[in-house]
Amino acid sequence: MNIKYFFKRFESRRKIHVGKVNPITHVLLYIDYFTSFVLHGASINDYFAYKFYQLRYNGRREYVTYRRYHRIQNICNPSKTEIEKCRDKIKFNTYFKTYLGRRWLDVSSSTFDEFNQFMQNIGDTVFIKAIDSYRGIGVESCVVKDLDISELYKKLRNDNASRYILEEKIQQYGEIADFHKWSINTIRIITVYDTLHDKVHIISANLRVGRSKDHRDNLHSGGIAVQIDIETGIMFSPGFDQDNNLYIVHPDSNKQFIGFKIPYWEECKNFITEVAKKLPTVRYVGWDIVSKGDGSFILIEGNDNADHDIQQLNNKGMWKQYKNILKDIKHE
Repeated sequence: MNIKYFFKRFESRRKIHVGKVNPITHVLLYIDYFTSFVLHGASINDYFAYKFYQLRYNGRREYVTYRRYHRIQNICNPSKTEIEKCRDKIKFNTYFKTYLGRRWLDVSSSTFDEFNQFMQNIGDTVFIKAIDSYRGIGVESCVVKDLDISELYKKLRNDNASRYILEEKIQQYGEIADFHKWSINTIRIITVYDTLHDKVHIISANLRVGRSKDHRDNLHSGGIAVQIDIETGIMFSPGFDQDNNLYIVHPDSNKQFIGFKIPYWEECKNFITEVAKKLPTVRYVGWDIVSKGDGSFILIEGNDNADHDIQQLNNKGMWKQYKNILKDIKHE
């Protein structure tokens, strides 16, 4: 890591999470961070997001850190070829086509006539996505009537830096939409598939909602996440953002988070279990899905490299839970 970037990153997170400190405490924070890095593999984000500066050794052992996250990856998702089924949006949409619930088009393999016909029939809004986009980066929502379709086709086809797909706007229904109507509010469910025992472990679940009229709900793009109880589907935590600010109600809609029950939760779990079994070669995945409000669900994407922070930001370490599951998977 670049030394200048390290200090800039450390100071940025320290100011947000700890605030102003005296010179001695400042130095001790650096020493303590390097200790947590050596012993626990904590990144700068881990150290501040999980409040390692307030925890002792045993408390820090409870958390999935950057190093432990890569251990999960190495055991569950060893094949670089197979994880491309998640990372490449064309491959993902093709592989999971029966679960998508929306129209889409691979720009790189389409003629202009096909492209134009798709745009004419797509409705008022189209989403343009780079095939390797992540965290909401590289995703653009466009009003169709404002576009020069011919110029857009040329632009996307001639972009040597990436390939693109077009996707139909998803209509969100029901009470989940009420939290933030400007974004598609997704349910993020982390699964680990123990193929030896044919069991899909649902590790964690969160509702992710947008904020400030942004169409993205991603935690790292300014969104808010709320923890969902896996057994009941009831949201039991305040909303939190990537800086661990807490929200009892959504700051835009004033809709309360705690106590809200995800509609058709058992159907939701059954849906994601079926989806996870569809890809047994990638066993650790963070799935993003949307409820249609009638007991059916739409699959948005699967993230083989789903971040560990959204699972633990509400002061709940999950490393022990992962270790118990990984014991079986290691011997498959």
